[in-house]
Amino acid sequence: MGIVDAHLTAARRRIRVCYALVVGENLFELLWPFAIGLAIDGLIDDSWAGVGVFVALSLAHTAVAFVRQRHQSRTFNPLYAGIAADLVEQQRGAGIDMASVSGRTELAAEYVEFLDVDIPLSITAGFAVIGSLVMLFVYDPLVGAVAAALAVPVTLLNRRLMARSGGLYHELNDLAEIEVDVIGRGQRTESRRHFGIVGRRWVRLSDAEAASWGTVDVLSVGLWVFTLARVTSGTIDVGATIAMIAYVAFYTAGFEEVPGVLQRLTRLRDIKRRLDGPGSATPPERLP
Repeated sequence: MGIVDAHLTAARRRIRVCYALVVGENLFELLWPFAIGLAIDGLIDDSWAGVGVFVALSLAHTAVAFVRQRHQSRTFNPLYAGIAADLVEQQRGAGIDMASVSGRTELAAEYVEFLDVDIPLSITAGFAVIGSLVMLFVYDPLVGAVAAALAVPVTLLNRRLMARSGGLYHELNDLAEIEVDVIGRGQRTESRRHFGIVGRRWVRLSDAEAASWGTVDVLSVGLWVFTLARVTSGTIDVGATIAMIAYVAFYTAGFEEVPGVLQRLTRLRDIKRRLDGPGSATPPERLP
């Protein structure tokens, strides 16, 4: 068992509790537009019952979010400290040069940051996409069907994005491992070449992500137009109209988060491989 897997196994229960709290927090957020619509329709009919539901749900969301934040900080900060300490001891003992070990401790920080930040973000994106889609089907099956159709090209775009990102992140992780050596030698030509390569790789990654979410935004316009036409047809209550608009906003926003999460997941796989084994970085002179 590698260093990362050993520490993840030891912290497994705390991590599961953390992610369970994230799920609970997102469940309350998913129900928030429903509660708003319920409150509005109730007040139109001189009933405060819907307002009571909204207040109860909002307070429950705040309580879960408070507990989740405190638990999360007490789970992932010690996790990084343990991985980094064991990584230095193991890899220096195996004769790995200091520059590579230093680079890999930075990669360990990125790995834990992914667990701490990006997995909760992916859970949020999942609730935004899947949960909002379910709610749109509940309110109006036609709007739900159009929203579901949007997912097909988005999925194809994101598969292509992951394929393009894999090689670029592999090169960036190689460069991160040797960066301390480059800085230590202080040679102007080498440093300019090194950081020039790093900059070009990040530009290519940013361009790929921008192309993906930009295409999603364009496709989302059709969903928005169809939804607005449906909610103004005169057959949908005011509260349901507001809720549907909110769920379409959640749905499209969730898709915009997906490219970034997938790119970081691609990098995570390469980082874990490096942390679990000695390996060696590709020298920058071999990179175009």
